[in-house]
Amino acid sequence: MGTACLWRVAPRAPSPNRRATDDVTLSLFTRCGVFGSAMLLSACCFFPGYRHKTDTIPPTTGSLTVAPASSFAYVPAEIGQLSPNRIQNTASSSITLKKNIDVSVRDAVAKTLTRAGVNTADSARILTARIEAFSVEDARAPAWWTLKMHYVLTETDSKRELYASTKTVRRQFHTFTNNTIALEDTVAANVSALLGDPDFVRVLH
Repeated sequence: MGTACLWRVAPRAPSPNRRATDDVTLSLFTRCGVFGSAMLLSACCFFPGYRHKTDTIPPTTGSLTVAPASSFAYVPAEIGQLSPNRIQNTASSSITLKKNIDVSVRDAVAKTLTRAGVNTADSARILTARIEAFSVEDARAPAWWTLKMHYVLTETDSKRELYASTKTVRRQFHTFTNNTIALEDTVAANVSALLGDPDFVRVLH
C-alpha cells in the first residue's frame, strides 16, 4: 500500500505594506465618521438662523419706563385661544416657552430700547403694549415668525396719551433656531419699527 502524503500549508503572513495600507484606510474612515458626526451635531444645535443684529436697531435718545408684564396683554391668552406661555404655529398645536409670552416680550422690549440708547429709568412716561398676534409658520423651512403689537406711551402724572400705534413684523429663521432666540429677535425687529417712527421718537424728549 502506498503511503499517503498530507501537506499542511501554513497561512501566509500579511504583507507589511498591505497591513499599513489597511491601518491608514481604517484611520481615515474613523476620522471621517467623527468629523461627519460633529458637523451634523453642530448643524442641529448651533445653527445661527437669521439673527437680528444690533447695528440694525435705530440709535435713539430720549427716556421712558417700560410697564411691567401685566401691562403687556397677550390677546390670544386673554380670549382663551392659547395658554399664556404658548405661541401658535403651523407644524404642531403650539410652541411652548418656559416663561409666559407677556413676560418674555416685555423683557425683550426693554432690552431692545436699552440697546438703542433709550433711558428706560424715567418714570415721567410709561410704555405699555398689547400683543395682538404672535404666530409661527414652520410647516416648511424656513420658519416665519409674525408679531403684531399695539404700543401706547402715556404721560404718568396726567395720564395723557402721548403716542399710540400698531407695528407688525415678519421674520425669517432657520428651522433649528432656538425659540427664545427667535422670539427676542422678532420683538427686537418690532421695536425697531417703533423706533423708526418719527412721531414716537419725538415724544421721548
